[in-house]
Amino acid sequence: NPLRRVGDFLTESLRLNARMTKEAARARAVRMLEAVGLPAAALRQYPGRLSGGMLQRVMIAAALMGDPALILADEPTTALDVTTQAEVVALLGELREGFGTGLLFVTHDLGLAAAISDRVYVMYAGRIVETGPAEELFARPRHPYTAALLDSTPRLDAPRGRLAAIEGRPPSLREEVAGCPFAAR
Repeated sequence: NPLRRVGDFLTESLRLNARMTKEAARARAVRMLEAVGLPAAALRQYPGRLSGGMLQRVMIAAALMGDPALILADEPTTALDVTTQAEVVALLGELREGFGTGLLFVTHDLGLAAAISDRVYVMYAGRIVETGPAEELFARPRHPYTAALLDSTPRLDAPRGRLAAIEGRPPSLREEVAGCPFAAR
């Protein structure tokens, strides 16, 4: 909310749901901001005064406020420049280790998934079609969709030319598909 200060955003849930005092919630917010590399002064800022990377750090701090067992990071690097993306990914890794928190990282960036994931789940038409250890899945995909997806991804070491396309059309998500939704392609 552009009209609310970062501190109000971070502390509201703890004050209402955990019945924490204003002072205790503020102290926790300061600790979480410091954990993501932001100063306590960020509590007084409005979102419009922060960069995209700083806003993403505020959102990560918000995710940590309730001491979760698992963080769901849905496209956390979208719309960030490459340098800021790398910083956010490194930060999430550090926090995962430091807080003992699981991390479910949702991304369409296969290179990023390969670089940071222990295990990968590949989805097609709303279903998981393949899963496995990241290194194994990217080296030896078993499902035809995973293989086609990897073949259609640009690589620096590949000869120049057209990228491979995945033939056919995706199924309508309005209708139930029997069996593998990729089979028709």
